[in-house]
Amino acid sequence: MYLTFDVGTTSVKTALFGRDGKLLYKATRDYRLDSPQVDWYELDSDIYWTSVMDGFREVLGKSGVKASEIVSISGCSQGETFVLLDEKDRPLRPAIVWYDNRARQEVEELGKIIDNHEFYKRTGLGEMETTWSVFKILWVKKNEPEVFSRIKKILLIEDFIIYKLTGKYITSASMTCSTGFLDIHEHAYWKKTVDYAGVGELLPPIIEEGSVVDKVKPHVADELGMSADVVVVKGAMDQVTSAVGAGNIRPGVVTETTGSALAVVVTMDEVVYDQKVELPYQPHVIPGKYTLLPYAQTSGIAYKWFRDGFMATLKGSDENPDWGYEELNRLASSVPAGSEGIVFLPFLAGAHFPENDTHAKGVFYGITLKHGQPHFCRAIMESIGYMLRKIIEPVKAFGIEVEEIHSMGGAARSDLWLQIKSDICDCPIVRMEEEETSTLGAAIIASVQVGDYASVEEAVQAMVKKGKRFEPESSNRDVYDLSFELYNELYDNLKGTFNKFSY
Repeated sequence: MYLTFDVGTTSVKTALFGRDGKLLYKATRDYRLDSPQVDWYELDSDIYWTSVMDGFREVLGKSGVKASEIVSISGCSQGETFVLLDEKDRPLRPAIVWYDNRARQEVEELGKIIDNHEFYKRTGLGEMETTWSVFKILWVKKNEPEVFSRIKKILLIEDFIIYKLTGKYITSASMTCSTGFLDIHEHAYWKKTVDYAGVGELLPPIIEEGSVVDKVKPHVADELGMSADVVVVKGAMDQVTSAVGAGNIRPGVVTETTGSALAVVVTMDEVVYDQKVELPYQPHVIPGKYTLLPYAQTSGIAYKWFRDGFMATLKGSDENPDWGYEELNRLASSVPAGSEGIVFLPFLAGAHFPENDTHAKGVFYGITLKHGQPHFCRAIMESIGYMLRKIIEPVKAFGIEVEEIHSMGGAARSDLWLQIKSDICDCPIVRMEEEETSTLGAAIIASVQVGDYASVEEAVQAMVKKGKRFEPESSNRDVYDLSFELYNELYDNLKGTFNKFSY
């Protein structure tokens, strides 16, 4: 049995899988990010660890599986978010979350030293922007010098959990790839950014993806009631493990995850740069392969924001955080394609690919006395379809074939949402039979390390299964083409306004 974790932006999932890829039990722990200022997002790093451990306890206590049957622990996490530890391994400040935008000045300053194209060619990251860890660390160095002077370890979230489980201070290229510190060609730290930030002695050694890190610490094993022989396997960024869990290990298959953010993963056999379209590259967990990983900062979280803030009677609870979404979907289904003129720009935490605009804000356009809650619900769903199409179009223009899109994340539970995406993108969308693809991907990686399968490819063949397939409905093509044009024109016309009135 493979015990897994996925530390996301607003929740931790823990899950237990069998050798056949069957999910035996999962647990979810939600948390709310702190926002001390506009565009700042933080979280007490201990919450990540306690949420993982609480999830493990629930899985082991309620799955009916004996703890002695667990052979491995592996996981994944959001990228870019980091924890700073002092010499006694105490957190020096709250973790700065990946979509925090405070480091705009640091982006400008580094841009004067490193050309953006050089940055792209070395790191695979399409733009210098506040998302990447290097800029947030530079912000700490400038604005919290006392904190910076006491840093002894810098850990990304999955690295932090691995460190707490094993005591080993390590990372992997597929985890570090979006920090701005990694040379993706060498799978080693890029001296230019590391030296500029002054963190050369603070970053963990890079080990190969999927490596066995060590056995779990005895006191952690005792606390969970499992064998001290359980091995901990190094995971990766959540979007990459999710791609593995959805069978995205070859060119032609594209995965999209609508969770808090929208992430698209395209598997590539090599890095091929195009000056016109700087698509972001990152290392795959499969040696010798790469991924294109364009994403947008807010997607499913916009639906949660609308439910929690404007339809409080449908707000979830700790016991059932997803309660109410079915009612939102029902309301949305009562409105025709195009939401009768309502278009939503879902930039609630800035806009990433391809806009790369940290000043962008959310906008509802086209509101009249005719419109009500159902229109807003559907407009939010459609906006994520427009975002997905805006990402897929340059992928296709890059000469990359898109045979079908495998869909994951909480939004993949909705038939309506998947049909909307299929119609807007004019491409087949496939729901995976197992929706927990990120933790399944972590289990697949671990299954190879414990000797159950000879390779990731063999494990994927045995453990990954497709679910329902959605074909685009031609009757909706014209209205969505027009609405997509309006979506783009709204952003183009408001870009200057976003920048002028940013605060």
